[in-house]
Amino acid sequence: MKKSSVSRRAEPAIKQPTPDSTLYDDIEAAWLAQRPDLDLAAACTLLRLERVNQLHELRLQQIAKAVGLQTGELYVLLALRRSGKPYELRPTDLFRALLVTSGAMTKRVARLQEGGFVLRVSASDDGRSELVRLTAKGLATADRGIAEVARVVEGVTEASGLTKAELAMLDRCLRKLLAVRTVKAPKKPGRLAAAD
Repeated sequence: MKKSSVSRRAEPAIKQPTPDSTLYDDIEAAWLAQRPDLDLAAACTLLRLERVNQLHELRLQQIAKAVGLQTGELYVLLALRRSGKPYELRPTDLFRALLVTSGAMTKRVARLQEGGFVLRVSASDDGRSELVRLTAKGLATADRGIAEVARVVEGVTEASGLTKAELAMLDRCLRKLLAVRTVKAPKKPGRLAAAD
């Protein structure tokens, strides 16, 4: 890491360090000591981001459980809800939007249908294809779920001390990271090439 990562450690990220922040500070300091020739500041930031996502997923699991669903099932209801009236999508659109396989989506939809949260209906433009549509129960559950997500995220944001400006900056930074799909490691002279 470069000197910028050392100064970053000196800046108080939050008022009282949590066990997670201490862990990642320790990881960052260890790499700085062991490989000062490498700039691993961004890698350590991505580790922290990964942990933030894990904590968010745990919160979503609790929300899903509170409304009687598994997390993946809640995601389906939320995808249908945000699609707008009549709250229906093709299974293909659902599994693409939620980044899961068609098989996983089939299982989720089947469980939701058994629970009375969704219906399978024929598409009006093509009688051979089906749509997945929220029922009144599914709509109410989706609304309850997204309201709880908003409440929990607001609590996390407030507890973190992040300002709206900081969140906007974080969002811009994450958009830049999401734009990068693949990266080829640069070849440097004198380095061993990968075996064919």
